[in-house]
Amino acid sequence: MNAFEQLIRRIVAFVDGAAAMFLAIITGLTFLTVVLRYGFNATLLGSFDVGRLLLGIAIFWGVAVAAYRQEHIRVDILWAMLPRKIQNVLDLFSDIVFFGCALVFTVMFWRQTMVMRVSGETTFELDVPIWPFHLVAWFGIALTSVVLLARIAHVFITRRFDAPDHLGSQHDGPTDFPAGEP
Repeated sequence: MNAFEQLIRRIVAFVDGAAAMFLAIITGLTFLTVVLRYGFNATLLGSFDVGRLLLGIAIFWGVAVAAYRQEHIRVDILWAMLPRKIQNVLDLFSDIVFFGCALVFTVMFWRQTMVMRVSGETTFELDVPIWPFHLVAWFGIALTSVVLLARIAHVFITRRFDAPDHLGSQHDGPTDFPAGEP
């Protein structure tokens, strides 16, 4: 594994951990809100707004990890019946289309984030500016574009279509075991 692939793996590990942290914060915030509401008949100001904004961040950062591991939603009914070479070409085509969409989304979301910054829009209850949350979410989508570009570059530079297996999830992240196995 070369230095570039190691760098991409480190970035993905960081993004994966950050997305998990955001989800843990959302879960804790929701739990605290429910306990306060039903246990003490009290509310936690701003919990809905902050939870909603953090959920957007977690989703966008999770998309970057899914793109790296090629665990995004796709239809494999026809693909599974094709020869391996055609599957490789379709995977490359899929990555190129996904990259194009992610790149457009990255640019447009950056523009929208800057519009939000200039407008000074804030949350309703806490008066917290919204644009920093959008900026962090934008960074997740920007990482998606970088990861997809790395996958595409790998295929064109090496002329090998092993990017899905070679850069995929075999050796990073937790292993999923069937129920009852360690």
